[in-house]
Amino acid sequence: MKSAGKLYVDIINYPIYKNKLIVEKGWSNETEEPYRHGTCLVVKPPLVEKAFVVGVWGKPQTEDDALSQAIMAKPLDVSTEEIMEW
Repeated sequence: MKSAGKLYVDIINYPIYKNKLIVEKGWSNETEEPYRHGTCLVVKPPLVEKAFVVGVWGKPQTEDDALSQAIMAKPLDVSTEEIMEW
């Protein structure tokens, strides 16, 4: 993934489901500093296993918020340091 300020782009593997152009909304989470959540558009041409992603990063978050959001987890009564030791 390449980032420039608030913008990011990437090329991802995307299975061929249909023989038509697919455009859908996506999201991404940084699990390293600056821990941002991003929204993007995923554009997949027909008959190709690659998709182009272009998005915008949001405001930086805390490490706990970013990791929880990245795994879509419910808050636990365990510290991030303890989870990283597991």
